[in-house]
Amino acid sequence: MNSTELFNQREELKHVISGLRSELKLVEEQLQDLYMNFARDALRADGRDFGTTHIVADGHKLKATVTKKVKWDQEKLRHALNNLTADEAHHYAKATFSVEERKYSNAPPAIKEVLEHCRTTEIGGFTVEVEGED
Repeated sequence: MNSTELFNQREELKHVISGLRSELKLVEEQLQDLYMNFARDALRADGRDFGTTHIVADGHKLKATVTKKVKWDQEKLRHALNNLTADEAHHYAKATFSVEERKYSNAPPAIKEVLEHCRTTEIGGFTVEVEGED
């Protein structure tokens, strides 16, 4: 298979995958509309708001999982952690520091020199596209 055929096949597959993802999302939303309330009721009956439960609906035995997504108010959390001992805060909290690449690139030389030893770069991915025909 030559490169033109590979690029064309990739574009066709991207189109098919995109369509299937959209279709799958719609089906998942419809299933959620049908069964979420049954699952939430079953979980509440067990004294839970989240987790996996088994339900029977529409003549089907179903395993339903309601996951939770936790968000922390950063300012309130910072204040709360500052009220703990350093050991307690270190045990419970995870801190991640980073510098935006745009800010690093535009930093004065003295700042770059301070930060440079903390920074590594690696390949994050690879793509190749057809820009035009010769």
